[in-house]
Amino acid sequence: MNMNKFNTLGILPVILCISCSNGQSAAQVNPDNEGFVKKLNPQHRFKVHGCAINYNGTDLYMNSGVEPWIKALGKNYRKVDSTDGINLTNLYIYDDIGVRLVERKNDKQIDSFRFRLERPEHDIKKETDAEIEEELKKPDTEQVRSIFKDAIDIDGILVGAYPMHDEVRNKFHSKTRVSYNLTISCENDQKGRPFGIELSTSFNDPEVIDHMYFYNYFDSISDEEKARQRKEFCEGPDRDHPILGGGCEDYPTKK
Repeated sequence: MNMNKFNTLGILPVILCISCSNGQSAAQVNPDNEGFVKKLNPQHRFKVHGCAINYNGTDLYMNSGVEPWIKALGKNYRKVDSTDGINLTNLYIYDDIGVRLVERKNDKQIDSFRFRLERPEHDIKKETDAEIEEELKKPDTEQVRSIFKDAIDIDGILVGAYPMHDEVRNKFHSKTRVSYNLTISCENDQKGRPFGIELSTSFNDPEVIDHMYFYNYFDSISDEEKARQRKEFCEGPDRDHPILGGGCEDYPTKK
């Protein structure tokens, strides 16, 4: 379940595909995949190497403005005004790809880059199919109208709307019981800056990834305030909540 402010929308079950990319198989077939065949999206190839995000051969960086991204992704986007609760934002929505680029208006920095993934039927959904259909009909909807198919490559691991297998769990840090994150660092002389990748999951068995996004680290609150908020949460009633809880394993239980 995605608890982020930009919730992805629930849709039909995963459509399996076993096609190959550029004449070579990009699929990862594993008997433990529970019926899912992992493969890189053949048309929109995203590969994270160091702090560079390579899209179809072009390296992009989260610390740049949106211009290089638009040049690489193309001009077939919808631009929608929005807010994240603190900052006014511009949304560059690529319905044909299934992604959304979020720009902060005040400083023109990239806030996040988000993939709309297929959500499993057993996922907990806040919207009915009819509500989703009506929302997507709105000309100014902030939601992406199509699903990003297949997977992206994160340091050689294919990540998409698949179960949370050990190769992903071992790479990502558990933030809560339905969210995982990873800090991406730069290599050699890369011109970017570290950024984060967050996954959210369905929680149910099998635990399937239902949302994925890249985000920049912006220190909008002090370390003291972060510590205060963590103390309040880890000493509060939601610490061991089956869905909202987690992330307090190294925080001592209040006696």
